[in-house]
Amino acid sequence: MSLDDPAHAVLLGRMTQEGESPLALLPLSAGPLGNLSGAGAGALAVGTARLWLSQPQLVGGPSVASVPLGSVGAVGVRERRALPALGALRVEVVVDGRPLRFSTRAGRAAVDAFARALDAARQAPPG
Repeated sequence: MSLDDPAHAVLLGRMTQEGESPLALLPLSAGPLGNLSGAGAGALAVGTARLWLSQPQLVGGPSVASVPLGSVGAVGVRERRALPALGALRVEVVVDGRPLRFSTRAGRAAVDAFARALDAARQAPPG
């Protein structure tokens, strides 16, 4: 994750404005096939109270959204066997009962660490 990527920088700035620090960050690949250019395509971040998402927009700067951890369910990680160079791992996060799927080119250890951090934050007592 690089602050050279506007989506990541905006995400971290927004979290700071809201008084949150990232417990874990995960870079995302763009679109269903991943990002061929290697440029950033967004990120997921786990804070102590919220799950955050940044993604580039067609026009204007990146957008940032977040949901309370109470709305977040299970997180799963699986390998993408088709076209692995475009986003070798798929992360699925259940939000309000609906699965959201993201691709990442991050290594398995980084993705597993993100999933563990999200699970730990979800199970931590509020406050």
